[in-house]
Amino acid sequence: MEYMNKCNYDNLLNFLSEVDSDFPVPISQGVDLEDYTQKLLSKATLCIESDDDKILSLVAGYTDNLVNNLAYIAIVATVGDGRGKGYAKKLVKEFLEIAKAKNADGAHLYAVKTNVPAVNMYRDIGFELSDVQDIAEKYHFVYYFK
Repeated sequence: MEYMNKCNYDNLLNFLSEVDSDFPVPISQGVDLEDYTQKLLSKATLCIESDDDKILSLVAGYTDNLVNNLAYIAIVATVGDGRGKGYAKKLVKEFLEIAKAKNADGAHLYAVKTNVPAVNMYRDIGFELSDVQDIAEKYHFVYYFK
């Protein structure tokens, strides 16, 4: 597991810039990428798959100061040449392990309904649809530790 290894401001910003347009609503439409990079580095739990100094895949979220004692996965992304190799699934599981070690009751995330590979991956890992109302085109998934 590469937990915070080889992650600095420049390579995280480069990664976020590279995957920005892969999201249905680009990250940069909601936040300034430079500010968001600083926020992730200072407050988030980062699980990273990298090749030398290039981030190939990232799961970023929050495992401290939890609401309802649930960790929150904010970003799951993989660059084009890293896709199809199982990195995202591996990193989501690593994030869940970290959250569990910090005594969270589980984790939650939002997934765009039309992103079928991601939705299937979350279900395969064990996430379930929450009973909270869906937000627009997104599913709200929750994973509880048993």
